[in-house]
Amino acid sequence: MKNLLSFLLFLVLLGSCSGRTERGLTTGDTIHFRYARLLTVVQNGNEVEITVKNPWQRSSANFPDTSILRRIRLQIPVRNAGVYSIVHAALMRELNSVDAVGGICDVQYLTDSLILAGVHNGSIVDMGSSMQPSIEHIIKLGPDVLLSSPYEGQQMNDKLEKLGIPILECADYMEVFPLARAEWIRLFGILLGKQEMADSIFASVESRYNSLRQKAAEAKTHPTLLAERPYQGIWNVPCSGSTTARLYADAGARYLFADLEGTGVKPLSIEQILDRAIGADFWLIKSFGPLTRQQIDADFPALKPIRASLLVCNSSSSEYFQEIPFHPDLLLENLVAILHPELGIKAQKSYFAINP
Repeated sequence: MKNLLSFLLFLVLLGSCSGRTERGLTTGDTIHFRYARLLTVVQNGNEVEITVKNPWQRSSANFPDTSILRRIRLQIPVRNAGVYSIVHAALMRELNSVDAVGGICDVQYLTDSLILAGVHNGSIVDMGSSMQPSIEHIIKLGPDVLLSSPYEGQQMNDKLEKLGIPILECADYMEVFPLARAEWIRLFGILLGKQEMADSIFASVESRYNSLRQKAAEAKTHPTLLAERPYQGIWNVPCSGSTTARLYADAGARYLFADLEGTGVKPLSIEQILDRAIGADFWLIKSFGPLTRQQIDADFPALKPIRASLLVCNSSSSEYFQEIPFHPDLLLENLVAILHPELGIKAQKSYFAINP
């Protein structure tokens, strides 16, 4: 009986949903994005077509236009979304649309009380791991759309596409400017019927970010900055074209690896890091849980020569990953306040704290 129910749900989904499409809307209004470069959105009443450009330019025999990662057409507003990332679930909460979160992945990392309550009472489906979500649970959910977090070369979404479920590839993290990623909040506003609210939020983020960037540019000093730490002997360092490196520059820092080409991260050895890191002024680390300099030295004795001021973000007790992607102004303000105390800027939120 269970298998029969799943099969019937599968047939319903095939008949009611549409996946990737190559044809554009013949009429409609193209939504203008000032910073986001991976998005094209055309809206015609309660129908919207979303094209996400392919940041990796990978080829596909089933979809020969390699400049496009995915194109879908949806009815809006979305009422029942399967959400892979807590980042996008948090954004839906901010837009007062928690009720549109029908399913969520990676429940073990959730900190949002409303979404957790939904998972516990069964109103929100636990879809399992975002790296390999449960197809059975997705079929049970029957979502209007899956909000996926794509990565290069993934195949899971190709399997899910055969179910006929529209999949929106949320490649916002591959944008190359902090405000470009933040501008995706406007797309979510369109999806959820909260366009005016989303546009207003983004306008505020844009104004504050640009104001802080200008103030940081006027600072008299520009301290050197090291980021992250090794994991299993590899140190994944943000490249120059990443949103992270761009934000460091906008904070008025001299990022030590600003010459690394690319838009993501590059794995380096500890030896490659030490060549530059010994003289760093500040060292930024994100940690899931408390972290001290003594712990770092004990785990990686080779890093003891790095005497930079340690700035630690404990992501288990802060909402760094939920807030920063679409509110880079908050992180920029925090870093400018630390790096340039002479400017007298007081941060609304403190994600990184000096840790001796």
